[in-house]
Amino acid sequence: TRATRPGARSPPTMSPDSTANPAMDVDFQKMGIYIDGRTKNELDELLAAKKHAEITARDLYGFSCMHYLDDGPMNEAASFFGLSRDASVDTDAAPKKILDFGAGFAGDARVMASEFPGCELTCVEVQPHIHAAAERFTALVGASARCKHQCLDIFNEPVVNAPFDHLFSVLVILHIPERDRLWRSLADTLKPGGTAYVEDYFAATPLTDEDKAQLAGPVACPYLPSREEYERTLRDAGFVDVRWETMNDEWAPFVSERLAKFREARSRNVRVHGEALTAELDLFYSTVQQLFARGNLGGVRIRARKRDAS
Repeated sequence: TRATRPGARSPPTMSPDSTANPAMDVDFQKMGIYIDGRTKNELDELLAAKKHAEITARDLYGFSCMHYLDDGPMNEAASFFGLSRDASVDTDAAPKKILDFGAGFAGDARVMASEFPGCELTCVEVQPHIHAAAERFTALVGASARCKHQCLDIFNEPVVNAPFDHLFSVLVILHIPERDRLWRSLADTLKPGGTAYVEDYFAATPLTDEDKAQLAGPVACPYLPSREEYERTLRDAGFVDVRWETMNDEWAPFVSERLAKFREARSRNVRVHGEALTAELDLFYSTVQQLFARGNLGGVRIRARKRDAS
């Protein structure tokens, strides 16, 4: 029996074909953005308006990227990693190897590989149906040479191509309650001196029972540390030069606007996705909006470096 962190719910009983991650004790089935079919519906809508051969990584970005502030996180990470869109910069240098942990449908990784010539991405995703869709999307836009995909559980399987120069992970770690073990595993994938760019949730103030129920349900977030607990975990895993940037002032308006725009487009969403999936997506977007509106949930942008080899 696997021990759970304080505040985590008991592992759900799942069927063998469940989309839950058994190693991490998280049930993703209630998250509308992860339901199989959403991205296929959006791709079908795109193909009705644009020829297959003309589709680019940017065309897929809107529905294959599931975080906040559009391409802001990707651009912030690229700047932190020292990447350039100029193809003439460091043409003789070896490409920087980047791990996109919990890459999802790999919207960021494809665009990064397409627009920043000095890097190569390895996308790790634990949910097989999302991994398969991401791999198909990458092949569709011809980005497979510099954007690779692996479906694995980082707790039990090695990441091919490690060690990496950089780690990129946005709104993923919140789903995994075993934080000490996770951050040690992530640190092991990095070269000494490698850098990490992460966006995540934390408990800004003590969570209410309503917060915990909404997080554990539609958001699939069974545990959140405080800032102090989070920073201690980073230090213990070997990270230094940690920069903590609280993002609530940017994220709260974004999630409110996202919900409003989604509801304004209801007729289009029902046509593309059907009533049931539209309702699931509305539940997810509205839950996140409520959590940030109450103010106990915190959002953070973390930049850090793995300690140099001694």
